Amino acid sequence: MFVLMVSLISASDACAELIWNKDTGWVDPLTLNPAVPDQRYKIATSMMIDGEYESAVKEFKGILDAHPDSDLAESCYYNIGQSYFLAGKYKKAFKAYETLLERFPGIRITGLIHQREFEAGTSLMQENPKASVPIFERVIEHNPQGPLAADCQVKIADAYFLAEDFVNAEPAYRAVIENYPRSAWAPYAMYRIPLSKLSLEARRDRDMGNLWKARDGFEEYLANYPDGTLVEEAKKKIHETEDLIAQKEYSIAEFYLRKKNPASAMVYLKRIADRFPNTRWADKSQDTMVFLQKINAVKK
Repeated sequence: MFVLMVSLISASDACAELIWNKDTGWVDPLTLNPAVPDQRYKIATSMMIDGEYESAVKEFKGILDAHPDSDLAESCYYNIGQSYFLAGKYKKAFKAYETLLERFPGIRITGLIHQREFEAGTSLMQENPKASVPIFERVIEHNPQGPLAADCQVKIADAYFLAEDFVNAEPAYRAVIENYPRSAWAPYAMYRIPLSKLSLEARRDRDMGNLWKARDGFEEYLANYPDGTLVEEAKKKIHETEDLIAQKEYSIAEFYLRKKNPASAMVYLKRIADRFPNTRWADKSQDTMVFLQKINAVKK
C-alpha cells in the first residue's frame, strides 16, 4: 500500500503537517503511535515530506527490521530509495531500488522502479559521470529492449565523454547504433563517434589516424542525415578537425626544419596548402615555403 504524499501550500502550518492516506484521509503525525506499524509508517512518511530524509530512512528501516513480511514492506523499500534520492544520495537510492526489485520480483511498479533508477543515474552523472555507468548498465540488464534501454546506452556513452574517457565513449556510442538502430538517438550517436575520436586525438602530438577517421565520421553523418539537427555542428567539426590535422602537420614540418631537413618539411607544407586551403595553417605553410625558396633552402 502506497501513501500519497502531498505538501500543501497554505497559510496554516498545521495543515502543512498533515499527510493523506486513502484509507484514513488526512492524518496529523503528532497524534500517531510509533509502536503501531501503520502509524510508524505514517510518521516516517511525514518526515520524508518535511525533508528529514535520514530520520525517515531510519524509521522505514526500523519497520522492515521489526516486520519484514508486512504489507508495508514494499512501500518502505520504495520510500527508502525516494528518501535517499531526495537527499542527493543517488548511489544509495539505486541500491535501495535494487533491493526492492530483489525482494519483490515482478511487482506491479517494476517499470516505475526502473525509471527511478534511471533518474538516480542521470543525477549522479552530473557529479560523478563514471559512477553512473553501472546504474545505466543495470537498467539495461533489467530490460535490454525496454523503453529506457537506448536512453541508458546513450547516457553510458555521454558519461564516458563527460569524464573525458574518449576511448570508452566511442564504442559506447557505437553500441547505440548497433543495438538500437531505430532509436531516435542513432543520429546523435553517429555524430558523437567522430567527436570522441576528435577529442581524443586533440590531446596527442603526431598520431593523426583517428583525426582522419573523425573527419570521415562527420562526413558519414552528413551523408546519412543531410537534414539532421546536427548538420551545422558536423560541418563546423569537419573544419575544426581539418584545422587540427593541418596544425599537427605544420608542427611536423617545423620539426624537420629544426633538424635542418627542409626537403622533408616541404612535403608537409605542400600537403597542408593543397589539402587544407581554408585553414589558417595553409597561409603559414605558403609563407614558409616562399621563405625557404627565397633563401635557396629548397629548389623552386
